[in-house]
Amino acid sequence: MIITLKMLTDNDACASQVRLFKRRYGKSVRVTQKGCLAVAQVFSWGWAGRYLLSAPASKAYHKARAPAWKAYDEAVAQAWKAYNEACAPASKAYNEAGAPARKAYNEAIAAASKAYNEAIAAARKAYDEACAPASKAYDEAVAPARKAYHKAIAAASKAYNEAQALAFANAANGRIR
Repeated sequence: MIITLKMLTDNDACASQVRLFKRRYGKSVRVTQKGCLAVAQVFSWGWAGRYLLSAPASKAYHKARAPAWKAYDEAVAQAWKAYNEACAPASKAYNEAGAPARKAYNEAIAAASKAYNEAIAAARKAYDEACAPASKAYDEAVAPARKAYHKAIAAASKAYNEAQALAFANAANGRIR
């Protein structure tokens, strides 16, 4: 199969993918496993499988990538659970630290019917200033969990993207049915 720049634009590919394609391939490229793997992490395979393949090839592509999607989904679910658990104490501390400021803010705007805009601006500023340390503490507290989450899903994400790329190449060239 050959993919052309025109195929992308005719099927309303997003501008960033069109630019990527044009910069990398010019007007066209022959689909190969090696070529697909080279752009596995940057090309939108789900979109390509839907819009660039024939109906039978698209069906084969989606069937071939299903096991990789399941493995990716499971890895992300585990990482997301660990991330949420790691962030829970920081979220609780942030919410507790912001509670008085939220209460004062709500009281200030409820009583300020005539001077609503001025009152809400002052209250919002006070709220933001009151919450700033808690927000900073929250960001610092969840940073390791965020990093661990991204590290935990990196391999699964890479494997899934590569599986999609190979499934696309195989489906595009009639190797799977």
